[in-house]
Amino acid sequence: MKLFMSVFMVSVLFISAPSSAEEVSEPTVVLDRFRTALTEGDTEVVKDVLSNDVFIFEGGGVERSLAEYSAHHLKSDIKFSQAVPSQLLERTVQEADGLAVITSRYSVSGEYNGREVDLTMNETVTVSNTTESGWKIIRIHWSN
Repeated sequence: MKLFMSVFMVSVLFISAPSSAEEVSEPTVVLDRFRTALTEGDTEVVKDVLSNDVFIFEGGGVERSLAEYSAHHLKSDIKFSQAVPSQLLERTVQEADGLAVITSRYSVSGEYNGREVDLTMNETVTVSNTTESGWKIIRIHWSN
């Protein structure tokens, strides 16, 4: 009987414990695709995961659409991401009613345009699942 109860309890733990695949929410997958696309210079993936009406706040400025971002800062963000590695320090996700807010902190160190870069970057990303095309990034705010 003790053996049966032990096996039963272990089984319950495995059934109720989420797998690592379940712990990764779709919004974080979308964000990770975006960040990887910047590092790889893949503008098609960047455009695929960003909403057409995305707002991107960076360095005191704002870009109010995917078209504006593509025409202005996308190329420099790709160059920076390729030149200066970042390491995820922490991340939280709050999700409700088709929206997710992802806050992340990164350690960013390397050289860019002949200057040493060593900073902690804060990132807040809002991802929406209210469109037929699935999860899309609708807001990004970067600061350091």
